[in-house]
Amino acid sequence: MATHGKRRHLKRLAAPKAMSIMRKGARYLKKPSAGRHKLTESVPLLVLLRDELKLAADRREAKAILSKGRVLVDGKKVTDEGFAMGLMDVVSLPLLGKHYRIVLTNGRLKPKEITETEAAGKLCRITGKKLVKGGRMQLEFHDGRSCMIEREEDRFKLGDTVRLAVPAQKITSFMKMQKGSRCYVFKGKHAGEMAELQETLERAGSTATDARLSGAGGEFATRKDYVFVVDDNFDA
Repeated sequence: MATHGKRRHLKRLAAPKAMSIMRKGARYLKKPSAGRHKLTESVPLLVLLRDELKLAADRREAKAILSKGRVLVDGKKVTDEGFAMGLMDVVSLPLLGKHYRIVLTNGRLKPKEITETEAAGKLCRITGKKLVKGGRMQLEFHDGRSCMIEREEDRFKLGDTVRLAVPAQKITSFMKMQKGSRCYVFKGKHAGEMAELQETLERAGSTATDARLSGAGGEFATRKDYVFVVDDNFDA
């Protein structure tokens, strides 16, 4: 028989590896809502509250917390239990005075506690740029959001990182992808590692650009698209 509409759940055993969950248990799991992050690179807010932060014993308690507006994501109240949480998203719990940044730990998306000052801004990797009507430039970021700037203000290149004040979504600073940049690898064999960028290696044709980095375990190479430039305050 045909299904009526999109599926709103996942089988727990088939859930993306990025979700840090027990594979044995209830058969079904809440599916992340579409939009912000890819299914394979996100975790629903319900799972984060219940299974990671242990703020709720079950789905009912988690929904009650959300319905009362007690959870902020990137500075805005969120009530959708399936809200997709991904890399660098900032979760704030005002009543508890707690703030977390979503990072990769051993290939799993995990909340990392941060300070209130850090939570006031969000790191966004530039993944696209385009000129729009009126001569303005649109910057596109890794989390699906975008930001408009005047063309004469454009100092950015693909791969650079900006810090956005949230929820105002204004650029307060930026970090260029260049030799010596402090980087966080978020995909591939070295996912979760911190390293210093040595150089980028352009390839002929459509072959992806590589990056050579130096980390605690020595030098290694990965795709440039797997590298996220971060500031000195970032801690994975």
